[in-house]
Amino acid sequence: LDGQGDTAFPEALPVPPDVMQTFFPNIPVATPTTFLVNVNTLEALPLLQGATDAAGFMARMDTVLQMYGGKKGAK
Repeated sequence: LDGQGDTAFPEALPVPPDVMQTFFPNIPVATPTTFLVNVNTLEALPLLQGATDAAGFMARMDTVLQMYGGKKGAK
């Protein structure tokens, strides 16, 4: 994200400003950050920042899907 890369990906690609706005509009820019992306609308939902185990990932996924489903049902 800063163009410097890291040990896993030393050759970083530049990130266009519109991509940064889509994925990090109201959250800190940090890696790793995991997103759930709706492939039909390209809406990006942040799931986690930082490392987690499978149980933590699934718990957060469940929470986000419940919140997202509630918002869609209210429209």
